[in-house]
Amino acid sequence: MKKHLFAAAALAVLSVCALSPAVAPVAAQAETIKSFVKIDKPAEGAPLLIVTPEVSLSLLTAGGVQEPRSDWSKAAQGHLSAALTAALKAKKYAVSELALDTYEDPRALQMLKLNDEVVSAIAWQQLPMLRLPTKTTFDWTLGAGARTLVPAAMADKAPRYALFLNCKGSYQSSAKAALNVGMALLGGPMQFGGQGLQSTLVDLDTGQIVWYQFNMVASGTDIREAEGATAAVEKLFKDLPL
Repeated sequence: MKKHLFAAAALAVLSVCALSPAVAPVAAQAETIKSFVKIDKPAEGAPLLIVTPEVSLSLLTAGGVQEPRSDWSKAAQGHLSAALTAALKAKKYAVSELALDTYEDPRALQMLKLNDEVVSAIAWQQLPMLRLPTKTTFDWTLGAGARTLVPAAMADKAPRYALFLNCKGSYQSSAKAALNVGMALLGGPMQFGGQGLQSTLVDLDTGQIVWYQFNMVASGTDIREAEGATAAVEKLFKDLPL
């Protein structure tokens, strides 16, 4: 999917890929609101589906322009995917991964689009000033059609749950870093790079989204490297109900 919906970060004047101080409260708020429902932990050896992470990284230049870096995005995607798989295999699950571009069934493609929209709505709900006053419980669903996300080849051992992860962000250039130092000395506005991870766990039998998490990648953690991606996933999975 080409559409990356990071609504929680979008409320900050700049998106998560060019962070302003307003993003920090958003991320903190996302971590304090209940964003899961209680489920029975799957049995050891149960099949789980990981949809290959969507990753978009860019270079934040001195002028504040975000220049897409496909090489960074590809590297982070590979490392995050490996980290997700390793983390779930360590929990003794049978993990299968499916790339988004392998979906051809129109029903599955529509379900992926619906998933993007629902995740966006969940993200907005994390913000007190935009939260729907009548939406007091974590009750989100893709509907019964979620099972179409499981390809026919997996029919014999169809997974009960599917994990989705989006990552969007930027890394500042050396020139931007130097400019920020100067702006700090002058008391002027600063703009930093940063990366956000947004993940959901979907019950494919019911379509219910049973867990949602938005995390800012910790400063000094580089998800373009295997070690950094592993650390980011460990933090993300802190409250994963699996």
